Amino acid sequence: MLQDAAELYIWTLVKERNLTTKDQAGFVSNIETLQKAGVTVPYAAKLLELNKARIGFKHYGNLPAPEEARKHHTYVEDFLRSAMLEHFAIKFDDLSLVDLIADAEIKQHLQAAEKQFQLGSFRECVEDLAKAKVTLFGKLNRYVPKVDSCLRDTDRILNRIDGVNNVNSFAYLAEYLGTIRETSLVALLRLPLNDYNFLRTNLPSASKTVGGTWYMNHNRSQYSEAECRRASTCIINLCVRLEQIA
Repeated sequence: MLQDAAELYIWTLVKERNLTTKDQAGFVSNIETLQKAGVTVPYAAKLLELNKARIGFKHYGNLPAPEEARKHHTYVEDFLRSAMLEHFAIKFDDLSLVDLIADAEIKQHLQAAEKQFQLGSFRECVEDLAKAKVTLFGKLNRYVPKVDSCLRDTDRILNRIDGVNNVNSFAYLAEYLGTIRETSLVALLRLPLNDYNFLRTNLPSASKTVGGTWYMNHNRSQYSEAECRRASTCIINLCVRLEQIA
């Protein structure tokens, strides 16, 4: 995987520089093509060492020792950080999978979640992730219509008429129908079921009024860093999958 990451970058750079090379040209050949064109390839010697290790493992079954694997990991990170800054003026650590999302509204929620994650505010992070998830499935009305938000308001109307408080039967029904809708979409579009189940059980339920106000319903008070990371990855995977289908 480390060698694949470096090779993908090298091939991208060859295309970006509009250099001529064979479609089946190998990793080493593409590095040489760049160097002959005057393009600097940082840590080229380390990349060649990585390639030898890959060949030894893939073709001869020579499994590198753990410390060797960690060394190659460092090689590739050093290469990507230096190369991306030099060739594209982009900081490698500033890259995010969120950049893969085309929908501006969903991306905005995911970017807000990233900021909260960096601050260590995991509760606020999952709330932004929940907003992204609801917005994502709200975009799919052409497949299965979303539950009318007015259904939740029925509780408030009945409470006012009967003078009774805390009757939430229709709110429960709306949430239940929303879950049925999302599950149907997951099956219809063949989305990763494990990703969806994780989001459904680990994120707070979220709803948005017509006026744009968000409401959250948490089933617990604390969330972990690992949960935030996985939830973000799951939503991004779902977004990319849906955008490919669309």
